[in-house]
Amino acid sequence: MKKSLVALAALTVVGAAFAQSTVTLSGIIKGGVAQTKYSNGLAAATNGSNTSMADGSSRFIISGREDLGGGLAGIFQIDTRFRMDDNGGAPTSSPLASGNSFVGLAGGFGSIRLGKLDTHYCTGSDEHGVRATALAASSCGILDYVVSNAAQIANASRSTNMIRYDLPSTMMAGLTGGLTYSTNFSGNDGAIGAAGDGKTWSANLGWASGPFKVAFSYWNAKSESRAAGAARADQKAWTLAGGWNFGLGTVGLTYDVSQYDTVAASTPPAVGLAASAKRRAWSVPVTFGVGAGTILATYTRAQDATGFVGPLSGTAADTGATLWTVGYDHALSKRTSVGVSYAILNNKANASYQLYTAGALQSLPAPTAGQDQKQLYVGLRHAF
Repeated sequence: MKKSLVALAALTVVGAAFAQSTVTLSGIIKGGVAQTKYSNGLAAATNGSNTSMADGSSRFIISGREDLGGGLAGIFQIDTRFRMDDNGGAPTSSPLASGNSFVGLAGGFGSIRLGKLDTHYCTGSDEHGVRATALAASSCGILDYVVSNAAQIANASRSTNMIRYDLPSTMMAGLTGGLTYSTNFSGNDGAIGAAGDGKTWSANLGWASGPFKVAFSYWNAKSESRAAGAARADQKAWTLAGGWNFGLGTVGLTYDVSQYDTVAASTPPAVGLAASAKRRAWSVPVTFGVGAGTILATYTRAQDATGFVGPLSGTAADTGATLWTVGYDHALSKRTSVGVSYAILNNKANASYQLYTAGALQSLPAPTAGQDQKQLYVGLRHAF
């Protein structure tokens, strides 16, 4: 009988331990067929059409929370992105924990997380990322870049080596925000001396009340290797976004200012090699509810960059671009939807913006200067 009591006590303790911890498996599988057309390329051979499968940032997420007592909890997340069509040449291009992955603590003070996190980029963007329409149709392909997709702010994706603090949800109704610090936002960390002196910090604040919402984000990054004569590419950016739900749908406005400050490598170290490029962009996303479906339309414009001549004032002519997108998302259930979208990206003569994730998730080549892209997409999205 004693053995039975001991066993029962052990099961009770184990059951209590499990009751205080939760581990959840969730994710998204999103993909479709896309036809992409290139036109106005400098070389005729670079123009033409391509029909291919397109992944929409599919992922599976393992997340957990443990009650530590006194309102404190341990939290973690392992977010793995994969291309559902071909896995992008697995296993190297779809590594474990390639998405938002972290470990941290949460409580009445808010939360602290350590890991790899989405920070700053695509603040206030349209809804193509969370719909069955093409991710390539998102305004993220223009927001948070300078001149072209080669000069991207905050990786235009997740940043590494992050320490993130978020305000508690109980601080004020509708208020969100936090601070982030990184010792190297774009790669491996741990270099000794001036080669490891890079640092990044960012801050964001948002507020939502009833049909209105507004958000602000600031980003400041110093690239690695501050040694004299070493090449550097520093970044500054801020984004202000707002939105209004008018019942039948939503309308928003995003204004983005992004800047690159570069120093070329030189031996011996030279003075006055710094060049600064600043670019402004704005986007207007609109949605309309139609029964079980939603119509999405977005107009995004990047202005010509300025300040390309170091300390002098100047404008880089014809470095802007425009993006028009329209789509329809139809819910088949709470977790499954189908979508269709069409995107038109027009580059000016000296610009080479690319449809968002067209290279990373569709393996499409980047446009040449002045080349345009158009894409028709039909796809399916399932959340689990």
